[in-house]
Amino acid sequence: MLKNTILSCLALSLALLTGCSGHPGTGKWATVDSDSAPFSHIKVDFDGKATIHPTDRASPTLNCYWQATSAEKIGIQCGSENQEEGTIFYALEVNSEKSLATLTFEEQAVGQFKRLP
Repeated sequence: MLKNTILSCLALSLALLTGCSGHPGTGKWATVDSDSAPFSHIKVDFDGKATIHPTDRASPTLNCYWQATSAEKIGIQCGSENQEEGTIFYALEVNSEKSLATLTFEEQAVGQFKRLP
């Protein structure tokens, strides 16, 4: 009886843990078109933080927070020391293969990114 209870609890725990997978937008992303893109790479951490790196600097200038808006899309809210207008809002949408993503600002694409290993 006790053995069955323990096995049931273990099975339930494993089922609940497998439901907690990360969003496909998390990870490291590099621009596909390095010549014309305003951003070189994006890092989206599992803990809700993100950084967007411009092509003209090596250090991150946009320190951000993100939240899922759908199964394929995240909203990214950023602040910058040079930004006087306040918060900047971006969206990152991942394709169905989860290998490419599009960064948008005010519903206009600002870059295409590929997932890094």
